[in-house]
Amino acid sequence: MVIDETVISAQELKDAQYFHGHKCPAMPQGLRAGHLAMDILGVERARGGGELIAIVETGDHHFSGCFADGVMFATGCTVGKGNFLRKPVGKFALTLLDPKTRKAVRIVPKYERMSQCLDMDFFKLRAQGVPPYELNPHVVEPLIDDVMTRPWEEIFSVQTFENYPYEKVPEVFDAVQCHACKELVVTSYAKQFDGEWYCEPCLDAMIHAKTDAK
Repeated sequence: MVIDETVISAQELKDAQYFHGHKCPAMPQGLRAGHLAMDILGVERARGGGELIAIVETGDHHFSGCFADGVMFATGCTVGKGNFLRKPVGKFALTLLDPKTRKAVRIVPKYERMSQCLDMDFFKLRAQGVPPYELNPHVVEPLIDDVMTRPWEEIFSVQTFENYPYEKVPEVFDAVQCHACKELVVTSYAKQFDGEWYCEPCLDAMIHAKTDAK
């Protein structure tokens, strides 16, 4: 597969590291995966919530989860816009979907590369509880340089889809006031009980209180 791959500038890497909070190899790997996916699909970075959908398979509390932040920064798919979705199965994979064409691409760091991570000083020190921002730059910088400069074919496996299953969910632009806490709650998340609107926490608390009183 021949791809005219976007060159990620030193400034973008620096900005992404500021967004992420520290220097590590996983975030730049996600940054590059996001750009590679956009290059393959021939799309621009998302400005709104309906232009691209990113599905990331990392889970919680495991090494290299920082991959997800790189994807967010590169693609413009974010939690707030609702176009960054998590499928937490403990894999370092990104599926990027163009809803207009239903074309998608799945980018996965190769096993041989990822399996070497746990033998690197960076990950050994992290496993011992050393925060990434306290590590010696000599431990971190070579890994970042490798991620940013190595040919993508040596880093990632790529799978493309011509008709990826996708059902658009419209945005909700109405809300109600919870009868109990008086806070605003988006209508699609609110529940009605005895003719009044409630947020889920208040309704659960009320139901539990009535159950306990019996």
